[in-house]
Amino acid sequence: MRQSLASLTRDPVSRFPYERLGDAELVQAVVQGDTEAVGAVWDRYSPLVRTVLRANLGYDSASEDLLQEVFIVFLRNAAEIRSGGALKAFLSTVAVRVVLVELRRRRVRRWVTLTPTGEVPEPAAAPQDEDGAAALGALYRLLDRMPPRRRVAFVLRHIEGFELSDVAKSLKVSESTAKREVMKARQAIFARAERSEPSLWHYLSRFQGADNA
Repeated sequence: MRQSLASLTRDPVSRFPYERLGDAELVQAVVQGDTEAVGAVWDRYSPLVRTVLRANLGYDSASEDLLQEVFIVFLRNAAEIRSGGALKAFLSTVAVRVVLVELRRRRVRRWVTLTPTGEVPEPAAAPQDEDGAAALGALYRLLDRMPPRRRVAFVLRHIEGFELSDVAKSLKVSESTAKREVMKARQAIFARAERSEPSLWHYLSRFQGADNA
């Protein structure tokens, strides 16, 4: 299935005029078995899905495999997407669900095997300066200690810049629950950075009084 999907998404040049179609038209074409429409959806939304995966998991081989997995879920469920406006939300939600499963899998591997497998990889879009890179590495170490849902809520809100309502939709929780998870993550990060991560605390201290939920 992954090889088949890769072959469908290999050459974006050939998809004109599919790139002009709206999401609703693309979804309908996918349901009807149009392989060019599948490729057009990939071109349009794989950057978004890849960004969500890498922001949560870092740059590693798993992210590309999980990207394929998200689109396989889309192909299996395209007929259930009732409107074009739901496509982006559907893919984001599936990406978040895949991230949560992967984070739990990595945590179990660490508990069971006590090996480096599953450690937080290099974070996405690391700063060029050494101090910034150290701070971002510290942030991901702290995120790795959180429950998966809380970690993902924080990443979506403060790293990916999702609106709180979109965080809630992606996690399939109420907006108040999403806000609570983001705030708890933020409070834990500030407290732990102050105690044990000076490189991160240097960056965070300037925002300590801000209400960024």
